[in-house]
Amino acid sequence: MIRVKSLMQQANPVPAEPVRPSGRRISRRGLALSGAAVAVAAVVVTLVTVFGSPGGGSGGRPAEPPAADEPYYMTTGDLERSADVIVRARLVATREADGETIATVSVVATGKGKPPGRTIHASYPSPGAALPSGPELTVRHEYVLLLARMDDGKYALVNTTQGYYGIEAGHAKAGPDNDVALSDGVLKALGLTPLRLTR
Repeated sequence: MIRVKSLMQQANPVPAEPVRPSGRRISRRGLALSGAAVAVAAVVVTLVTVFGSPGGGSGGRPAEPPAADEPYYMTTGDLERSADVIVRARLVATREADGETIATVSVVATGKGKPPGRTIHASYPSPGAALPSGPELTVRHEYVLLLARMDDGKYALVNTTQGYYGIEAGHAKAGPDNDVALSDGVLKALGLTPLRLTR
């Protein structure tokens, strides 16, 4: 096993005769302590790298699952630009396939882009079936859907939290983890009115 003393000697960059700028003497003791701190830090980093941090799944509590790899858009412009098509649509039917929900939706109005027809198939992760868990959309309800066109020509929600808005009393209502509103222009094209929040 490598001894801490030898590590300290290797990490200590103090030359045999310290330089004395401006006529002041540099304390060898202070420089030696700096070298010791570097050596201890190197040992700690090595141990954490090899054995993992406490509670990270090695003898502590189980490691947290990795964060879902999907974008989150901070502004209205970024969110709307991420979508190839934005539609107001009624959910007609859903089916499950390999942890995904394939929704058949009937297009009521278009806010951006050109949908391929009056009916679109849009996919998203099934609720509770994957990371990230998908939204619980209800058949016969209307939603604003922000859809990205995939390489195979199919459509998918731009993400699980911002790819849909419920419609209530002529307003588009964002989901619980979405703080971004749709633009007035898109809402108008969809036949909806802006929902003004009072704080």
